[in-house]
Amino acid sequence: MTVSQKSKKIVILGAGFGGLYALKSIYRYVKNWREFDISIIDKNNYFVFTPLLHEVATGGIDPADIVFPIRDLAKGQTEHIEAEVLDVDLFKKSVITSRGGISYDYLIAALGAGTNFFGVPGAFENSFTLKNIKDAMRLKNHLIHIFDEANNEKDPERQKDILRIIIIGGGATGVELGAEIHEFLEEINKEYSGVASDTVEFYLVEAGDKLLSIFHPSFAEKALKILEDKGFNIIFKNPCAEVTEQGIVCASGKTIKSHTVVWTSGVSPSSVITTPELSRQKGRIIVEPSLNLKDFPEVFVLGDQAAVADKRFGLLPTSAQVAAEEGNFAGQNIARLILGQPLKSFQYFHRGDLVSIGKWRALAQIGSGFLKFDGPIAWLIWRFNYLTKMPGTTKKIRLFFDWILYFVSKRDISEI
Repeated sequence: MTVSQKSKKIVILGAGFGGLYALKSIYRYVKNWREFDISIIDKNNYFVFTPLLHEVATGGIDPADIVFPIRDLAKGQTEHIEAEVLDVDLFKKSVITSRGGISYDYLIAALGAGTNFFGVPGAFENSFTLKNIKDAMRLKNHLIHIFDEANNEKDPERQKDILRIIIIGGGATGVELGAEIHEFLEEINKEYSGVASDTVEFYLVEAGDKLLSIFHPSFAEKALKILEDKGFNIIFKNPCAEVTEQGIVCASGKTIKSHTVVWTSGVSPSSVITTPELSRQKGRIIVEPSLNLKDFPEVFVLGDQAAVADKRFGLLPTSAQVAAEEGNFAGQNIARLILGQPLKSFQYFHRGDLVSIGKWRALAQIGSGFLKFDGPIAWLIWRFNYLTKMPGTTKKIRLFFDWILYFVSKRDISEI
């Protein structure tokens, strides 16, 4: 691996929200950033706007609308290294990747998280997930394919088994994805004369006792009512204990047959930093209030990887909103570190929570929930919020027109 030699090296691991907001912050706050050798390492050469993956998975928007080449988002001589991060030796200040090693003077680790299957047998092998573009396209193709399969099946009970959808997890991802899949399959159903409209069944399995635990209880009840009105069977306090090729088995022993199990519950933080062993909480690396490591002040850890204490949440949630704020703050503290100034403590400002539950249905709570909206107003707030946060004017325009087409035409049901 060839890396240009300059006086100091800043290395960013991960090109998600935390990593890219940190990069933007470095450009803004490190006044002489062009004098540094800056590298961003990610196994992909693009950034994905993950909050809209569920719309890609259900034919609402084009995948290209939410994918951005990292090199288009970087400035100057910033180098993108397309490689998988394997290990970090904090003593040697060295990152080991699938393409070799790279040293650093300042490091930002923002490698995100994968799916946590909580050790449930068969969940990894037999479930769909929604973490990246490939996941979204795989799920979309499968949803279209099962209608082809059901259309050629003459046994009505067998058709129901094929078209029964099970969502594991009642958080924002599970609720949003479940509602979008419901509308997507309603549209697909119109194209298949051999499948009756009441054949498709929907289940949502939540280990706790309510949906959307981060929302106000009244909103959790509204979400439940909306999904039940759509025909969802909601199962509380009876978690999935096994996933098989034929469906799921709940903790109570209840079995539900299905060809489509989508796992949206839980995250498993990246554990790449291993030398030396670091203190963790719930798998996340414990950081100082300044977001760096106590014994390695030049190393900052962000997003899903970081355990950041918070009065309201206990630990800050694993969300794009949190990762972006931490990334912006880390860039500021690196600027202070370079100048020999005292580091400041991170104070998280929670802007609110949004969840879409199908066309014209959404919930929005602003700040800590003092302002709450639902229905079309919340749905428009949801759209406007993500449109404004989308990087790049061209992508904003493409997304806007995709949403316009969403109203006047059918979703894309091509299997790619």
